[in-house]
Amino acid sequence: MNIHELVDVGTIQLSTLLLRDAPFFARSLDSRPLVEVAGDTEVGVDRLDRAGERTVTVDTPVGAFEAAYLPWQWRGPDYPTLIYHHGSGERPFDFGRFGSNSFRRLFVAADETVPANLVAVRAPFHDGSNMDYARAMGDLENFVGMLAASVGLIDALAARASERTSYPVLASGISLGGWAVNLHRACFDTVDRYVPIFAGAALGEMFVSSVYRKMTAEPARRRPDHLREVLDFEEAFRAVEAANCAPLLARYDRIIEYDRQRPSYEGMSLSVLDKGHVTGSLATDRLREHILGVLSASNTDRNGRE
Repeated sequence: MNIHELVDVGTIQLSTLLLRDAPFFARSLDSRPLVEVAGDTEVGVDRLDRAGERTVTVDTPVGAFEAAYLPWQWRGPDYPTLIYHHGSGERPFDFGRFGSNSFRRLFVAADETVPANLVAVRAPFHDGSNMDYARAMGDLENFVGMLAASVGLIDALAARASERTSYPVLASGISLGGWAVNLHRACFDTVDRYVPIFAGAALGEMFVSSVYRKMTAEPARRRPDHLREVLDFEEAFRAVEAANCAPLLARYDRIIEYDRQRPSYEGMSLSVLDKGHVTGSLATDRLREHILGVLSASNTDRNGRE
């Protein structure tokens, strides 16, 4: 076990200790399959060329969920649009002096601006404390609804962006955000390019066999097939024929394991970072390089077709 793996394992052990009274899916395992719920969501969004956080209610088959989005930068109709989704437990709109989240590290605190219209997404249950979030995840249906709401919001934002510009629309996210991006591709496939980071399509497997299973309640761990049935969406993801996904995995990731998630990307150009989940998440320059590389290539492809 190398340093990258040790950091992942240690992080989960510490999280398990801190959140020992609020493991995932401790209250209820009832839920419809994630891919079915995510494919049937409804939400409306306003114009993206006006700054400011917008809270929205996303209607899903398992209830209504409050999410939010933030048009951070609108450069105009002659630019592509990048929709970004944060990781699990982050507060993506916290830009204070001591705030730390992937959106801030990748885009807000960067030395140079992103050559794109930039919109950040906040998933349900991510406007409070980590304990509040963990307690909400006591119900599998809340986890499913949270991801489905993010997918519905990404879809609405992509549609709105496409009305404002003829340039490509990209969706990217890390960890939880990567799952949301891939799930959107499986359900809707209406974004020009998907850039999932540290995610795949075998979501149930993360709670069943990775070190993250320590965060899962014992009754849920005793029903691995049920978790896979509800949360995995490999079949729908692979059924998409468009060559529109540029994934990035971490070779030593002990949470979203490389060997287990790699098959989801068969036939795709998969980038690999020789780090773990935590150390990879902090490799800001490398992650930014990957996202901006896909962004640049999308513009090149578009210009070549004109």
